[in-house]
Amino acid sequence: MSTEECVVCRSYTHARRYPWVIGKIGGWHLPTQLSLVQLAAMGIGLLVVVETRGLWAHLPRVANLLTEIAVPGACGWATRHLRIEGRTPLRALGGLAAYLATPPLGRVQGRPLREARARPLVCRIYVAVAGPR
Repeated sequence: MSTEECVVCRSYTHARRYPWVIGKIGGWHLPTQLSLVQLAAMGIGLLVVVETRGLWAHLPRVANLLTEIAVPGACGWATRHLRIEGRTPLRALGGLAAYLATPPLGRVQGRPLREARARPLVCRIYVAVAGPR
């Protein structure tokens, strides 16, 4: 088979499966690709580290710096591997929001089902008295 007869094929399955991945920020290439959820988790981890610095910053300077780098990195790594019922954290939060927004008794024909109001039960009871024998 000559080179003119070869067919070049490419697969873009990974790009279609994970469309919200960031690999470059401001012209600087990241060492790994990050999703928006990972960036948010790393930002929240950094915010927590900065806000609680008075509690843990009694370590040597190098250990403090390592802590400030390791905690947000661990948050991003954990978010990457976190699966809640087989879903990513963002989709799990969407499912939780949908669950909390549904009526407690469900829906019938698109409308929330309501319990029937309580009403008194009216009935008469007859007691048959046996006559003299």
